[in-house]
Amino acid sequence: MKTISMRRMEVFVAVVDGGSFAAAAYSFGIAQPSISAHIQALERDIGGKVFERKRGRKPVLTDLGRSVLLHGRELLAGAADMRAEVIKIQTSTDKRVVLSCQRSLANFALKTPITDFALSRPDIQLVVRVGTQEDIIDDVHNGVADVGCFLENDEIRGLHSEVIGTQKLVLIASPSHQLARRRKVKAREIERHDFVGPPPATRFGRTVSRLLASVGVNNVRISAQATEYQFLRSFVEAGVGIACSLESSVQADVQRGLVSVIDFDGPELRFQIRQVATIKRPLSPSAQELMQHLRSMPIT
Repeated sequence: MKTISMRRMEVFVAVVDGGSFAAAAYSFGIAQPSISAHIQALERDIGGKVFERKRGRKPVLTDLGRSVLLHGRELLAGAADMRAEVIKIQTSTDKRVVLSCQRSLANFALKTPITDFALSRPDIQLVVRVGTQEDIIDDVHNGVADVGCFLENDEIRGLHSEVIGTQKLVLIASPSHQLARRRKVKAREIERHDFVGPPPATRFGRTVSRLLASVGVNNVRISAQATEYQFLRSFVEAGVGIACSLESSVQADVQRGLVSVIDFDGPELRFQIRQVATIKRPLSPSAQELMQHLRSMPIT
């Protein structure tokens, strides 16, 4: 078997992902005959057909093609990791550190510690990326960020993680909601009412559902979904449903009378704040310094 070029493998994967030679040609901005030529050359290199091809029909992978696809994706992923690492080495210095942080933490619990680090170390260029749990994990896995922080009560496979604090969660409702005026509300009573919250399919949505189930709130009916607290707050304020939110993020709205905290008669709801870093490459001194700063700061 001859050495397979990276370009031919990229074309092959593009045909599979796009579902046709024409789609692959469009994605690369080249003529369709060029795509066919690459695939034919790939088949010569490996000594067999990767597609069953019939005029007017979508190309179907052969058994050999499926095997080549599996190894091809691994090969391309490895090449992408190498390119990312080279770019990082070429463009970064020891005086630059990228922190990827979950939005609710960046805006509230970690806002002061992050700002304090930037003020105390003006010689280090701090870059803060804000996103979802999925964004933070991807950023750290892919080498886009040096350090990540997000809410999670479980270990993260493939990443070094440590707990640097906790955050209390509360159940909030409209001040006019019947549960807002009650004392010692049981889990079974809460289950009778609609919730608003993050999409159940998201990592945060699944984590909140597991946390509620652990205190007896098993049957959560989601009547409206939103990924941003501002929209959740609007839903709650309007009486659309109950929400489970970080106490630190709702304090101002509670004080203004926009929402009320339900007096839940059950175990306290808490999320761990996890600080994560890759296990694939050593951290720069600046990144290590940021991690030490965050783990030593009081987080409220």
